[in-house]
Amino acid sequence: MKKAKDILKHLFNPFNDKLQEKRCLKKIIALMPRKYNKYITSYSLKGEILYIKVSHPALRQEIFYNKNIIFSIIKTLHRANQCNSINPKKIVTFYKYQKPLTPPKEIKFYIKEAGKFKIKAKKENLRKKFEEIKNLINSKPG
Repeated sequence: MKKAKDILKHLFNPFNDKLQEKRCLKKIIALMPRKYNKYITSYSLKGEILYIKVSHPALRQEIFYNKNIIFSIIKTLHRANQCNSINPKKIVTFYKYQKPLTPPKEIKFYIKEAGKFKIKAKKENLRKKFEEIKNLINSKPG
């Protein structure tokens, strides 16, 4: 009988490389300066190109000019024998505006009780009809 650990290892083996790649990319982004982390929306590695999508155009330009920071983080991880599978030759940054998620505005409304209203009709026949409606509303329970 196989142990659960062996079964899971066998199941996740085809995906292990991708999972390791995602973990390494997450580490790289986490080690970047905080001002960069705030605006990075997504990242991926395709071949030897690292794609970084940001939500601010100025940051896109700043990452483009400071690529050396990312390359030095990757070299540091290589020296620590971590993330050896990631070795991008080029970094491409994209800008795509994404509206910040804000909670919807609070909608206030007031509920008047149904049977409590004044009848301001001047015509007698309309006033009688409104009084009938008012009596029907007040007579119903609930």
